[in-house]
Amino acid sequence: MTIKRIRNISKTCSDKLYANQSIPITDIEIVSVIIEEFVDNFHHGKEEKAYFPETKDKDGFAEDIRKFVIEHELGRRIAMMLRRELKEWKKNMEKEDNHELSKADRPTNEPVARFLKSYAVFLDDHIQKEDKFFDMVEEKHSITNDENEILLKFYESCKNQAGGKIRMQEMIHLIEYLETREWMKA
Repeated sequence: MTIKRIRNISKTCSDKLYANQSIPITDIEIVSVIIEEFVDNFHHGKEEKAYFPETKDKDGFAEDIRKFVIEHELGRRIAMMLRRELKEWKKNMEKEDNHELSKADRPTNEPVARFLKSYAVFLDDHIQKEDKFFDMVEEKHSITNDENEILLKFYESCKNQAGGKIRMQEMIHLIEYLETREWMKA
């Protein structure tokens, strides 16, 4: 599953940063873009726009859906904090390159590593909860075949709202690119 691949990339990147191993900042920027565009716009977006409205009034799922929407917001906030810290780290690295910082003010990668790890933990927890929820919906036959067909069509339209098929393919290629990077191996 693509979301689990993103989780693995985020976790590996975080682990390597905590171990003070070098990762190109451009790769971390790509991770940030994937989190914001692919996970938020497509994965969470399709649930919020299609699936949740269709199921919230069925079989008492309203509370579960409310919790998922709150979790999606948490994921967005982690992504925003990651982007903010990444921007700050990059700015400070540029200052260091220009010898504008003292040794005591050298940029640290810890906040970036922390938010990457936080996002990986968030995805682990969130995916487990969603899997249980969707299994429960399926077991209770809460959605008819006709409703399921409508949802599938709506999911396809969500792809267009999230940048279209080409943008989704670009995101997949970026994930594949990151998975082949030297820092992802071993």
